[in-house]
Parts: sequence; C-alpha cells; structure tokens
Amino acid sequence: MKNVKSSFSIKDLEHISGIKAHTIRMWEKRYKLLSPERTNTNIRKYSLDSLRKLLNITLLYKKGFKISKIANLEPENIPLFVREIALENNSSSISINELKLAMVNFDVEMFDAKYKILIQNNTFEFIF
Repeated sequence: MKNVKSSFSIKDLEHISGIKAHTIRMWEKRYKLLSPERTNTNIRKYSLDSLRKLLNITLLYKKGFKISKIANLEPENIPLFVREIALENNSSSISINELKLAMVNFDVEMFDAKYKILIQNNTFEFIF
C-alpha cells in the first residue's frame, strides 16, 4: 500500500469526482463540507479522507439529495446513506462514482456488487 496517493489537489478532486473545482470551493465556503490544508503558497491540499467524503457527497447529490441537506447530515451518517444507496440492486443506472468510492474505501463487497450488475447489463466495450 506504499503507492497509495494520500494528498490531492483541487484539480485531482475535480477529475475524480466530476464536481467542478469552483463548486468544490463554494461547498467549502458555504457549507463547510471540506477543510483542506494549505501549502505555504496557499494552495489547497486534500487528504484521502476528504476525497472519500467528496465522493460520498457527490453520490448523494447525484441521487437527488440537496447539498444543503447533505451538509446538515451528521458526518458519520453520510457513509451509511451512501452504502445503502450503492448496494441497492434495483437501480438501472450504475454510477462510476459508486465504483470509485468502493475502490477508495477498499470496500470489496460494494465493488463486487456494483461490478456484477454492471457486467450483467453492459458489454465489455462499454465497461472498459
């Protein structure tokens, strides 16, 4: 596990989550959802926990939760909501963020469940 990246820029978060950097900054300022560290030159630096939290928030947001409601949730309840949603098998659309979240959390059960659904409903070319 030596090669696991533990520090991310706002651009990294944007590319991984699909949420624009400007939106991430607004969520930080308005809702206090993330608290990045700063470098000596005042550049935001996010931890792996921040990435996990943003992926959780992104999944809930894309499933229809309002960002203000997500911000009011207890931090320990957010992953519980996400896991419940991600493990539902009745969803016809598989979110790539669910797979990313499972990978970042090293959640083999969630990853396997989503991958099995994905492989049943899509071609190999679509998946890869």
